[in-house]
Amino acid sequence: MLIPVVGTLVSVAMVIELAKSYGKYKLKEHAGFLILPFYTWPKAGFSEAVKYLGPPDTHKRVPKKSQLREWGDALLFAGVAALIIRTFFIEAFMIPTSSMERTLMAGDFLFVSKFHYGARMPMTPLSIPFIHNKIKVGDFISPSYSELITLPYMRIPGIEKVERNDIVVFNFPAHDIQDLGDGAGLVDIVSMKENYIKRCVGVPGDVLEVKRQQIYINGEKGWNPPNMQYEYLVETNGQSFNQKRLNELGFRKYVPGNPERNRNANFIPANSPRLSGHNGYVVLMPDSVAQILEKFPNVIKVDTVTAKPGRFNNNRPIYPKKNNLSGELYPFNMDNYGPITIPEKGMTIDLTDKNLSLYWRLIDVYEEHDIEQKGGKIYIDGSEATTYTFEMNYYWMMGDNRHNSEDSRVWGFVPENHIVGRPLFVFFSYEPDFGVRWNRIGTKYVH
Repeated sequence: MLIPVVGTLVSVAMVIELAKSYGKYKLKEHAGFLILPFYTWPKAGFSEAVKYLGPPDTHKRVPKKSQLREWGDALLFAGVAALIIRTFFIEAFMIPTSSMERTLMAGDFLFVSKFHYGARMPMTPLSIPFIHNKIKVGDFISPSYSELITLPYMRIPGIEKVERNDIVVFNFPAHDIQDLGDGAGLVDIVSMKENYIKRCVGVPGDVLEVKRQQIYINGEKGWNPPNMQYEYLVETNGQSFNQKRLNELGFRKYVPGNPERNRNANFIPANSPRLSGHNGYVVLMPDSVAQILEKFPNVIKVDTVTAKPGRFNNNRPIYPKKNNLSGELYPFNMDNYGPITIPEKGMTIDLTDKNLSLYWRLIDVYEEHDIEQKGGKIYIDGSEATTYTFEMNYYWMMGDNRHNSEDSRVWGFVPENHIVGRPLFVFFSYEPDFGVRWNRIGTKYVH
């Protein structure tokens, strides 16, 4: 009864069983007892015709259900079972973008386990089942939940913890300040934020640094996914590529003037000073494919695109943004980041103007404390503070498509209460450029 959603379903079952114990078996009677209890129960209680007949399983005469009622009960049971499975065990997700390519592809459909890391209790009990955060019918868009009742974060113990290099599904941390343009608008409720999928490259307590594209954890070189992608500049002699061969290498056809069609494009015509008047392309690919491409007869050279250390990129948002809009405190970029310490529950830090920029959002938004800086001092919840102890674990997420992924380098740490689950396997895969990708079905993290 104390478990959200499950408690509601159990309450409905209890009311129906109680109604049956008084001989009330009709669907409209059950609906009345559930929807108008303050009218139907007193009416039944004061009626001399209504008698207590004992528990329903002891009744000798039970009205036969109509075929319609039988189907209705079966569908209701199936719906309730599916809701429980979806809420606490396994849910299906679809990969919409190429940020994890080529480990997970746009168009992959996944089953995601919620019990591995522990199922999170629903935070908005007043919501439409099986719909994540919005109802969209044509131009009509509306939230699929009500904030009239919200519940605090709670999680059932899981069978394992989030490990370094796990692929993780989580709620987009910055959805309360960044409109994704999908009609949901800004979303404050954690469980209703949009679902993202990335690789966890740093766990609580880690010191993370990215130097010239290579991740270092606690001073040691981190593990690189086998199909990790970067951006390359490919110079050609002007002769065109064979599109069929490009498709075989995993490249989508670029369609000029069609941004929706090209949102996951990975082979884009380029106009760069580095090409010295030659034809060229910006290509997102792993090193193994770059080695194949540079052997094509029309390819002159293939160069890796790498940002220099200490060069802050004003054209692309980099975390943290607080007091760091031009890289004054942290001159990071996508290829050179850190070192930073990933907070662990119970870890205490000294507060300075510099590290407060890095951890401000964690303290202010995720752990809900008021922060102020005045007179050269820092105040938390109205009291002067020189240290802070974190109340949650945090994680650092990055996409395997390193130059085409909006991840922790852009919006920062992922709190533990945003973790949804871990993918189990691909149960279907389709994309217009490639059709049904039969070789991916039934696979786990295809490499």
